[in-house]
Amino acid sequence: MSEPVSEPVNDVAAPLSEAPPAGPASPAPALVDRLYAPVWAGGWTGVRLAFGTVSLLFLLSRAPALADAYAAQDMVFANWPFFLADHVRITLRTAWLLWGAGVLGLVGVLAGGRWMRPGLLLWLVADWVLLAAESLNIKAHDRLGLWIALGLLLSPAAERGLGSKWRSPASRWYLMVVYAGIYGSTGWLKLLEEPGWWSGKVLAYHLVHRYFGGGALGAWVSGQPWLVAPMGWATVLFEVTFPLLVWSRRLNPWLLALGASFHLGIAAMMNVGPFSWVALSAYPVLLHPDVARRIYERARGFLGRRGAA
Repeated sequence: MSEPVSEPVNDVAAPLSEAPPAGPASPAPALVDRLYAPVWAGGWTGVRLAFGTVSLLFLLSRAPALADAYAAQDMVFANWPFFLADHVRITLRTAWLLWGAGVLGLVGVLAGGRWMRPGLLLWLVADWVLLAAESLNIKAHDRLGLWIALGLLLSPAAERGLGSKWRSPASRWYLMVVYAGIYGSTGWLKLLEEPGWWSGKVLAYHLVHRYFGGGALGAWVSGQPWLVAPMGWATVLFEVTFPLLVWSRRLNPWLLALGASFHLGIAAMMNVGPFSWVALSAYPVLLHPDVARRIYERARGFLGRRGAA
């Protein structure tokens, strides 16, 4: 009697139903991948060192004024939105402790690595307690410094060796939006509300203002209509167009070069404290990462050749 012949067994189960034909790929994932593609992160080291240095030098320069600010407990200055002085009186000793904590924190920022974020937080707390106590004296560079510090906290600036690393662009976008908002709002205000900028009269007035005009150069320029008029045009056009042009890879370096000349001019002709240097401290990361990397590599190569010579 012959054995029955068994049918071959298929180990792979047949699908219950046919899969639907694949449709065209959605462009959304590709767009998101492109937006979040890692970029060269070396610019954040430049921001950390520049911002830490500027903030430390300014904080050190405040030391001689601490005694005048806090020695007289019956003289309290307070203004909206901070009313700390209405509830807490900071003594001179406490002010020195806060000042010292701020210096220590900025040293940690400059050291980088694991010390950067704790140092930055220590400086933020100490400096802003002092600012809250002296709320009448909060100035543009204080507010801008806070925005940059928050960007540093979100960034990879604490890492070592960022010159050879690529990281998420999200923290760079944050600072670009901050600067776009600041430049754009002031530019449109000048354009719509202060027509004197086109003739240069407003700029000439600012250059000799009793509170923030400064120096012989500013006084001389204020009396030269052939200079203040084009300088006023350039200021308004730079600020109004910044929110759009900063995103352009081709125009970004030229826009920031104009911005650097704008802030250096302010530093040379006006008395606005460290505002220009605080503003410029974030420029290394505002510069397009591809351009910044090329500049970095050329500088490193040049220094390497000089060292070998």
